[in-house]
Amino acid sequence: MDMTDEGLYVPVDARPLESGAIQKIYRFANGYGASVVKGEHTYGGDEGLWELAVITFAIKADNHTYELCYDTPITQDVEGNLNDGEVEEILDKIKHLPMRGDDELRQQGNERQHV
Repeated sequence: MDMTDEGLYVPVDARPLESGAIQKIYRFANGYGASVVKGEHTYGGDEGLWELAVITFAIKADNHTYELCYDTPITQDVEGNLNDGEVEEILDKIKHLPMRGDDELRQQGNERQHV
């Protein structure tokens, strides 16, 4: 099963990157999401595996305006060498993180980065 077609979670965006990699963006109501990438220069990409980073969105930000998040109990870095099932397990954990506070989201809105 390919998580991008029939998995539990549907990305809000999926696009090829200039490097030839593919990126999928997932976004959840709690203010968190994930950037999931597979390509030649990602951890496990040469073996057909995914790399995942936890991301956060500012209030009312579009799906391309986010920051990498290194302070969750899920990971303090990117996670690599993930198969489809492992990605879905982490997406489930991200979806169930506590809601980010309004102050965090407002501050992030002022410091946001367009990726």
